[in-house]
Parts: sequence; C-alpha cells; structure tokens
Amino acid sequence: MGKGRSGYSFPINELPDLTRIALAKGYELPIKWKHAREICNAIMEKGMYLHEAIEYLKDVMEQKNYVPFKRFKGNVAHRKNSYYWKWPAGRYPYKAAKYILSVLENALNNAKDKGLDERRLKILLLAAHKSRILRRRPDRRGPGILRGWKVKRGTNLEVVVMEVPEEIIEEVAPPEEVEEVEEVSEEEAEEEEMEEEIEEGEEAAEEEETEENEEEEENEIEEGEEE
Repeated sequence: MGKGRSGYSFPINELPDLTRIALAKGYELPIKWKHAREICNAIMEKGMYLHEAIEYLKDVMEQKNYVPFKRFKGNVAHRKNSYYWKWPAGRYPYKAAKYILSVLENALNNAKDKGLDERRLKILLLAAHKSRILRRRPDRRGPGILRGWKVKRGTNLEVVVMEVPEEIIEEVAPPEEVEEVEEVSEEEAEEEEMEEEIEEGEEAAEEEETEENEEEEENEIEEGEEE
C-alpha cells in the first residue's frame, strides 16, 4: 500500500476462508515512518497474536518494554533486559506506538463484529508505508540562502488478522514436578553400606546352606537305591 497503490500488500483473495479475516487501515498517521517500520518488524518477527501485540504496545508506552531498532540503529542507545529481543539497541517511540495501537484496536473491533474469538486472532500482516507529501516548504538559513526543502510526510498502516483454529494453537504444558532429593550425611551413607554388606553376607550363607542340604538329600537317595 505504498504511494499510488491501493488495497493490501497481502493476497487476501487467495485465502480459502474470508469469513475468518478482519482488516484495518490507518491513513496519513502523523508519525515517523522509521519508528512505525521498526514496531511492525518487531511484532511480525515474534509472530504475535493480536492481543499480545496490543499488550506489547501498551508496555512500550509505559517504558516496560522497548522496540528493537535493527535498520535505523544509528545513535540508538542500548537497553537492559535485551535477552528477549537478542538485540540491545532500542527506543520507546510513544507517539508511534499510540497510533499503531489505535489501528490494532480497530482491527480487534472489526473482528468482534464478525463474531471471531479475540484470543485466537493471528496477525498475518502488519506493514507501514510512506504516505503522500503533506507539506513542502523551503528551508532557508537566511535571506537568499536555501538549505533545501523541508518535507512533512505521514505513514500509512495496514493490518490483516485471521482466526486460527484451536488445533494449531500451541498449548504450553505444565512443568514437570521435580522430586526432592534428601541430603544424606557421610555417616548415614556408611551405615547404609554396612547394612547392605551384612544383608548380602546373610543371603550368601543361606544359599550355601540350601546347596549343602540338596547335596545331602541326593547322597541319601543314592545310598538307598544301592541297598
């Protein structure tokens, strides 16, 4: 949905079931395209569901989580707790997150009107494009000194979400219970070893006695047959 192009970048008409699809657009949003691009890339990279993306943008606005800047990373500070994104450079673009959040909430409302389950809505497409030039004026440094042209441009946003069947949703299995291992002191371990040795000795003695008794019985039987 770039300049001079209408519709969606995603081939919606090729999907088998259009009743599970919900759409939303944002035209000429007064936000920086670079910030919007990084937010969309972060959400699509993690493969978030719609409710997860909404919670993530709220955390960005409250500075509980950051947006990783991977393309436009010049002079971008590093953030703590980068193990989630595995990328240290990031920012908290409040204004861009606010407008993108409004578009995602619009998509959520459109899905609810269709009767779709909001917990099973997967984001298929979230893309930001440069809009048309809203304002262009000469940027003068002084009388007769033109530094260039100052251009103000907005951002177009497109969202496509789909209701995923319950079979595809991965259910997180509960963690396995770990058996607690009792700590055994050295003295108790030695006592257990002594008891095991005594039991083994008694078993060996019982086996020898049974073997001797069997031999005696066989000898008596042989003597009786000879007589």
